[in-house]
Amino acid sequence: MAEENPAKTSAAASADAVTALLLRAIATEVAQRISPELSSADAIERATFTRLIVENLAADIDVLPALAAPLVGPLRDGIRDAIVQARRRESDVVLTAFAAELATVTGGEAASLRFELALLRDLAARVLRHLADSGREGTAALVAALGTCDARWVMDYDATCKARSAPHATTNGAAAADAQPGAAAEQVTTDNVTRYLRRRFPAAANICATAVIPIPGGRSKKTFFLSIAGSNELPSEMVIRQDYALKYAGTLVAHEYRPLVTLSKLGLPVPRPLHLESQISELGPSFMLMDRLSGKPPGSYFGMHTPCPGAFRELAAMLAKLHQVPPASLGLNAAPAGDRLQSLIEQYQSKWRDNATRASPVVDYAYAWALRECARDGGSSSFVHGDAGPYNLLVEDDRLKAMLDWEFAHVGDPAEDLGVARLYAETCMPWEEFMQIYLAAGGQPVTQSRIQLGMLTQFLKGTTLVAASGRNFIEGGTTEFIKGANAFTGLRLIELRIAELLKRFGAV
Repeated sequence: MAEENPAKTSAAASADAVTALLLRAIATEVAQRISPELSSADAIERATFTRLIVENLAADIDVLPALAAPLVGPLRDGIRDAIVQARRRESDVVLTAFAAELATVTGGEAASLRFELALLRDLAARVLRHLADSGREGTAALVAALGTCDARWVMDYDATCKARSAPHATTNGAAAADAQPGAAAEQVTTDNVTRYLRRRFPAAANICATAVIPIPGGRSKKTFFLSIAGSNELPSEMVIRQDYALKYAGTLVAHEYRPLVTLSKLGLPVPRPLHLESQISELGPSFMLMDRLSGKPPGSYFGMHTPCPGAFRELAAMLAKLHQVPPASLGLNAAPAGDRLQSLIEQYQSKWRDNATRASPVVDYAYAWALRECARDGGSSSFVHGDAGPYNLLVEDDRLKAMLDWEFAHVGDPAEDLGVARLYAETCMPWEEFMQIYLAAGGQPVTQSRIQLGMLTQFLKGTTLVAASGRNFIEGGTTEFIKGANAFTGLRLIELRIAELLKRFGAV
């Protein structure tokens, strides 16, 4: 190991301190002087996300090195021990290559600790994946040891960052963390919408769009409030829900349309779909028009901001009714497919591994732990919403007005919806009461262990979204600021929630 130059190290530390100070000053300026002057939800979202990123960058400079110093040694030892113990059981050329790679990750000056930690976390994630995938006897404990080490680091880092945060910082980052793509595409303007509507609805010769307002917070769809005039066929206030034109895209609005038609006819609180455009048009990618409903989301992906026990009681009954809807009536295949929750987690794991641009041993450990837990308790099958969090609810006067964003709806395990609901419902009502309402409304019993898996799956799903965002950004599929930022800031917040759940479940 090369000797450190004290003068050089001191100068670097001083420069870093100044940079961190400046970044925090910028974050304070954005929060206290810029954000309050903004009026549109889209601009506020971007300013909030900007502040959070700047704060994270500052923390990487003045918080991370101090925490990295005592971590790199134990992490290096943990990787080495996992490799050595696994190789004692069976010869493995991949593990031999990992051991050789570990030997090249050498320590250096304090300023290099961030880079060293990044290399070790990347290697730990690959070792953890290899051991988890091998299925060999005795590897579960080695996987858990590596995952626990990273989970503790994630939680310690977050706690230290909060202790150093400026007074304006939120406690959970929810304001920006739930905000993923929300900017208006250039195609969705009042002029272009008017041209489209007149072409598509020729009987309404005077139809015109009077307002198009981009709505932030969507994960993989763009959303706009649309106001129109001159039509008896369409309401004056609607919502446009549109696909993104991305290389690594998710579901399409076309997949949501038919289920929404049926569910709205059944009287469930969902937006009524009015029109589907499945082709590229003047407005860009495919989209659908829906009724605009009253109410506001009572929370974000990362937490509640408005307690609404009455709305969650109604959500419990709604989920029970939803889970009784025959999938075939929605145009979905309900053929038996084994453990649907396990299958979903495996799909998410594959998407995470294919797209992740940053290593995360705690995320890889969470996947391994979840898949092992699936084998302990088989689940059941029904139609599920797949994303039943407060950010997809419209609530007014503590009443549930609608459940939105059906992009993740599929034939799955009821534990998916119940797990997501529990993450938020238990902050404002006893979970036992929620389940009593669910069962009384016709829902089938679901074990505690399956609901815990549903809770963790909520954030495993999040890893695939931030990974795809980052992959699209670095490969030039989009220049969208929030897409690139989401892979950085969003992943950190998701890692923390995963680590906290693993601790809650006794897995770390």
